[in-house]
Amino acid sequence: MAELSQDHVIFIIIAGSVGMLVLVAGITIFMIVYQRRLLLEQRKTKEIEEEYQQKMMRAQLDSQESERKRIGADLHDSLGSMLWGAKVNAAVIQRASVMESQAQESHAELVELLDQSISTVRRIAWELTPEAFHHTGLSQSLSKLCNQLNGKHRLSVVFREEGSRLWSDDRAMHTYRIIQELVSNTLKHAQASLLNVSLQWQPDHLQVEVMDNGIGFDPADKRDGVGWWNIDHRIKQLNAQIAIGVSPMGKGVCVSIKIPLLHEQK
Repeated sequence: MAELSQDHVIFIIIAGSVGMLVLVAGITIFMIVYQRRLLLEQRKTKEIEEEYQQKMMRAQLDSQESERKRIGADLHDSLGSMLWGAKVNAAVIQRASVMESQAQESHAELVELLDQSISTVRRIAWELTPEAFHHTGLSQSLSKLCNQLNGKHRLSVVFREEGSRLWSDDRAMHTYRIIQELVSNTLKHAQASLLNVSLQWQPDHLQVEVMDNGIGFDPADKRDGVGWWNIDHRIKQLNAQIAIGVSPMGKGVCVSIKIPLLHEQK
């Protein structure tokens, strides 16, 4: 068998090297394309999962809102009417009979309790589903909420607003529910004497601040209650940013929320 010349050997080595380089390049290109396709599929899958989660959150929040409206209507129409009927009957009994002083005092106490009960039912029904929210908007509803709570539980509630805007769509209702939950948390847990709620209207966003001078809490602590679940999910629905820190009052909590405003709301 004839020996290969040096030129042939060099040619074979070069051809083999080129072939190996082409093979490596082909494998590399295949891996890059495969990785890109894999990342694209993962991104699509993640987007589908996020969209599904968003739909589920919207469905849950919508269900909550519907249930609030139903309970509020039942309280106002059923229980409120029953209490009002009891008050009317109490008045009829008073006119139809002669009462001794002790009975008159008991009757007066009964009427006072009925008045308080009617007022409480109306307040709870309004908090569950604010009347005419889509006509009065976020600002007036928050102002009314703060006025109703001012002085309750030895707590002064102050509402401030810079700028003004009639915002009354579903996103405004999400914002109202977030602030309502934060105010409720202050009433239940903060042991505060002062609560400030403020709105600052900017051209492209709404800045919300809710701060108190209570005992505060560690923002790093896990917040897994139903109230915080509602807040977190409504924040996501609004595509908003939330920050929790120490109140400028020196103690207590300050919750700051930046909510983007859609073009049609400007």
